[in-house]
Amino acid sequence: MTVAFALSGGGNLGPLQAGTLLALLESGVEPDLLVGSSVGALNAAFLACRPGVSGAQSLVQGWSTLRRKEAVQLNPLWALAGFLGFRDHLLSPTRLRRLVRRWIETTRIEDAKVTLAVTATDALSGECVVLRSGDLVEAVAASAAIPGLLPAVRVDGRWLVDGSLSANRPVRQAQALGADDVYVVTTATAPRIRPPRGAVAMAMNSVSLVTTRMGLAELADAVRHAEDHGGRVRVVPSAQPHAPGPFEYRRGAELAEAAYRCTRDWLESGDSEAAMS
Repeated sequence: MTVAFALSGGGNLGPLQAGTLLALLESGVEPDLLVGSSVGALNAAFLACRPGVSGAQSLVQGWSTLRRKEAVQLNPLWALAGFLGFRDHLLSPTRLRRLVRRWIETTRIEDAKVTLAVTATDALSGECVVLRSGDLVEAVAASAAIPGLLPAVRVDGRWLVDGSLSANRPVRQAQALGADDVYVVTTATAPRIRPPRGAVAMAMNSVSLVTTRMGLAELADAVRHAEDHGGRVRVVPSAQPHAPGPFEYRRGAELAEAAYRCTRDWLESGDSEAAMS
């Protein structure tokens, strides 16, 4: 069977996926295909260029040491220009692109060591766009471009934004590329007991609620497809930590370790052998 890892969006919750990937690979689960949306695209690209346990260990290390200044550039003048309508975004993409270039060793998607696909969303039509060739940095930057915060990226004549808006759990996209056995790697956190603080945090949480609901519907469709075609969809349970702030990056090691232990327990319990919805 063709095995795929489908990685959801989740912003700075990326270390959750890193811990999960390390546990899966250590248990002997090797992907033939990696499909990622938003931060899942970054993690998928990293692992596609550095496959295996050593690659996953490097990914965990990367998230554990990553700090906000390396990923996000908070510039009041840039943000003011966005609020006043002189720009269509509040944050400069410079540091994110620099991070992507540092983390990803391959310049083109088709040259990755493991077959890779990156999802993005057409900013004009809302259509899901699956990128399988071309500039890898541009593809990841497009998939991670949260509307309003980061600028849309022009790829092959289309303006593209956050992949999680159209394929937060890109399982059907993995199946369309030939995957029979799909492991869904999410970034789910514990239910909130109060609304997040701050305008950006509130907006991002609202988007997350919508994309999560859409992702569940997509997942149900993918499970039906797998049942009809003799495949399996396995949702790796999340450690569900309390969500960090939208620009908080100091909990990377903690999040990765929690996800690693949660996935190890799931694998050892035998529940991973059952198809999950």
